[in-house]
Amino acid sequence: MFVEEALGRFSGNHVRQYRPMIEAAQVAADEAKATLVRWVEAARRAGMSWTDVGELVGISKQAAQQRYGREPVPDAPFGTIVVVPGPTGATEQELLDREGAAGRELVGVDATRLLFRQTDRVWEHHRSVDPLDPAEMEAGGWAEAARWFVFAYYRRPGSGG
Repeated sequence: MFVEEALGRFSGNHVRQYRPMIEAAQVAADEAKATLVRWVEAARRAGMSWTDVGELVGISKQAAQQRYGREPVPDAPFGTIVVVPGPTGATEQELLDREGAAGRELVGVDATRLLFRQTDRVWEHHRSVDPLDPAEMEAGGWAEAARWFVFAYYRRPGSGG
């Protein structure tokens, strides 16, 4: 309703009406792409071949492996901000763990990505719906890293750092 109030009923006759439509379509496309990647990863863990994946999405075995295969997390220069797109509720902790092990400290979160800073130490990350009690934070060495929607994100130096 807000879009209609701000821009008028969509007629396609005004360029300004296309911006929110394109933005919404981009969010939907990004979410669909991230979901497809997660399903392919799950299918591969269950034993599906790259040939089968390729056939399902209409590309070759090699193209499927290149498109959906996970590359090792590359090193980034110290202090670089690394953007990790496409977290979902089911995969977010896995991404937090992976990036923390690669020396990346969580510094920001939004609906479609996680932001990390490359450091010279290993990090542990934790996401919670309920904010941690300050005494628990202090005792566990946790510091708040970010907040988004109903979630609070915490970080602490890991045992390897």
